[in-house]
Amino acid sequence: MTGRPLPRDAGLRVVLGGHTPAWLSVATGQIEPIRGLPQRADGYQLGRIAGGWVAQPFPGGNGGCDSCATRPLPVYYVADGSRAAARIGAAGLIAPAATPGALWLISYRPRSDMRTAAGDAQEVSTTGARLGPRLRLPAGYVIDRGTRAGLLLVPQQSGSGAVRYELWNPGTRRVTRSFSNVIAASPAEIAWAPACTPADCRVRVLDLAGGPAQQFSLPGRTEAGDGAFSPDGRFLALGVAAGVTADGRAAVNRLLVATLATGQVTAVPGSTVGGGIGVGFGWQPGSRLLIADVGVGEVAQPEWQIAVWQPGAAGLSVVLARAPDGSWPVLDQGPY
Repeated sequence: MTGRPLPRDAGLRVVLGGHTPAWLSVATGQIEPIRGLPQRADGYQLGRIAGGWVAQPFPGGNGGCDSCATRPLPVYYVADGSRAAARIGAAGLIAPAATPGALWLISYRPRSDMRTAAGDAQEVSTTGARLGPRLRLPAGYVIDRGTRAGLLLVPQQSGSGAVRYELWNPGTRRVTRSFSNVIAASPAEIAWAPACTPADCRVRVLDLAGGPAQQFSLPGRTEAGDGAFSPDGRFLALGVAAGVTADGRAAVNRLLVATLATGQVTAVPGSTVGGGIGVGFGWQPGSRLLIADVGVGEVAQPEWQIAVWQPGAAGLSVVLARAPDGSWPVLDQGPY
């Protein structure tokens, strides 16, 4: 990615997952480890919920059965900016809740096949207090995230092709709506990208408060693979693949931002990289700062190019930052 240097007084911090969960001051390179997370051989995965982050150990090996449930693993909460984690429970899987400062803990019978088994889900606060009754999920589905209109479920089956998500009402145990290829979701909005036609690729957005559904077209030969709503719900950042090479692969990856009120789609300047390069992105909590990263270092000395942009800016601000071995920036606010 290309842009002007990020000022050293920018004050921007991002959280690191992996072997050394920590806060990274991206402009200065200073690293502050997060206390309260016991040492784990496989490190920790982190995910965003309103008000902070949740951390859970990677499950490690599963006896060669990718679809088999593991035993529940501890779940920890790290408030925004906090240097300490607090244990709040145990689960096999985690999902963000629609309730601010809450999450769903999901468990299965150990070694059961999650593609056909029914999991149990309990909503809890960031202190571990139970919120509401324990739920039995439909067989073969897991919570992607909670919304104001119900739980967004995704099937556990793996494979290629379109993935059909379902908006499920726990009270009636009925599906109220389905979506093909969800790319972003928040408590108030869902964005999905139906299969492209030869002439057009579109993204659709549903306001769960009852507002009108929107749709907008992407630039020619561009397909959206991932997205993230801004904290205020006014923008949708999109990671897209553009162009097609002779072997059918994307020629480049880039970032776009859609203004939801108008449907205007803006290319983030300086964000275009090669088709084989992965770009992580997400919005800084409580702001309109879009942050993106690209791994550029060797395995033994991992470095990350981190870029910052906000709607209306002429270009990116970029900096190179080093993370401890086996750790990486966590930027996404989407499902995990």
